[in-house]
Amino acid sequence: MILFMLAFPPMANLILTQHVRAGASDLHTALLFTRSEALKRAANVEMVPVSNNWKNGWNIQLGDGTVLRSRAALNSRLASMPVDDGTKIVYRADGRVNAAPPTIVVYASSNSQVAARCVFVDLSGRPSLIVDTDNNASNGCN
Repeated sequence: MILFMLAFPPMANLILTQHVRAGASDLHTALLFTRSEALKRAANVEMVPVSNNWKNGWNIQLGDGTVLRSRAALNSRLASMPVDDGTKIVYRADGRVNAAPPTIVVYASSNSQVAARCVFVDLSGRPSLIVDTDNNASNGCN
């Protein structure tokens, strides 16, 4: 029992770290898929958060609303990732975005010891994943 009590905090942090990694990885993979579909179809393809929150999942769809792929909500232990109403990431037929979307910060709401992960898209359309180095998710990944 004592051994369990000593191992529990590090194990809880490990589990939360995996939830953060998985959430950020899912977003990154979805962006790669969205860009790939835009190039393949030579058409605009959108990644739209469900209920204006990336934590609630997202739909990857054509401009006419035809859904190509959906993602259910991310783990409930992750912090909310709200966006303004109508926000979406639109890839053009050339694989680029018109404007770089805001960075999506994925972090555990209950534990600041777990490093946040940030997913961002540059103007060329390439999504990237970085790890927070200052353990302060409120300022993004610095």
